[in-house]
Amino acid sequence: MNRNILFKTITICSMVTAIFLMMPPYFSYAEPTTKKNAKGERQSRSSSMLNPATELYNQGLNYAEYNLFDEAIEMYKKSLMENPDNTKVYNSLGMAYIEKGMFNDAIQTFKKLIKKDPENFAAFYNLGTAYFDTNNFENAIEAFQKTVQINPEHRSAFSLLGIAYAKVGKYDQAIAILEKRLVLDPNLALTHLNLGLVYSMKGEDEKAVEAYQKTLEINPGHESALYNLGLFYEKAENIDKAIFYYNKTVEINSSNANAQYRLGKNYLKKKQYDEAMNAFQISAMSDPSNIEVYHDIGTVFQEQGNNEKAEDYFSLYKNRLNAKKKKSVQFR
Repeated sequence: MNRNILFKTITICSMVTAIFLMMPPYFSYAEPTTKKNAKGERQSRSSSMLNPATELYNQGLNYAEYNLFDEAIEMYKKSLMENPDNTKVYNSLGMAYIEKGMFNDAIQTFKKLIKKDPENFAAFYNLGTAYFDTNNFENAIEAFQKTVQINPEHRSAFSLLGIAYAKVGKYDQAIAILEKRLVLDPNLALTHLNLGLVYSMKGEDEKAVEAYQKTLEINPGHESALYNLGLFYEKAENIDKAIFYYNKTVEINSSNANAQYRLGKNYLKKKQYDEAMNAFQISAMSDPSNIEVYHDIGTVFQEQGNNEKAEDYFSLYKNRLNAKKKKSVQFR
């Protein structure tokens, strides 16, 4: 399960709001977490005087350490056959299923664990992450609520709970939960960022900007905060400020295809064709799947009077667009 993605960033993933223009927002859930609060307590691996169930479990942990999850699952199952009441094995088995993308098996495993240990906050949290990763946000919300009820200082659960609320359009609840998260860690940049995204989705742009700026106070090089401010100023038709923040974004990460593309679009508005071309070409190299960029490159050539090159890119755009439509029809 890899969440180093928000809105990658997010940095928090894809909800619709006008401020994000053509680019979806990405929430970020990459906050520091311990092995204990994410996956339950780790076990001692001492092999002396161990019973068969414990020895099998430890073998499973060793396999999981090296990402050999099929083998780990097999060992965990054998351990449970020897001792069906070892709740820590259920937790590790569920996490191995998540790593394999076997979310239904993970969900059923965590539910079995919760029946045996109803106050196991790690089980509720991991159940919530399995629901979250399958976009079952209502059930994720229920699981994360139970997590923080049992453990009111479970930071990751608060973060994901806030994002889950936002995913289902419950923005006031999302804001309230993310603010509770900030009580635990007032200087956590990604929570300020995610709070800004929720405000944006709610249409409260000024509060969103305040949250993004707070993110930058904590981390002046925060790529997603810079990019989102660029989106905000582009929406507000403040082209110079949009260009400023997009440039700051690509200074941090020159291969940020979205930022390069938006930068090119804004340079094009200002008729700064060389700068627009450079940004579009970098965007195309970083993300060839964005076929719109080829039309934009053609537009730059056309504005520069190079009609032959322009037609080449317009043709490339049309060919890729038709191929995309054909592929879409085939998969219906």
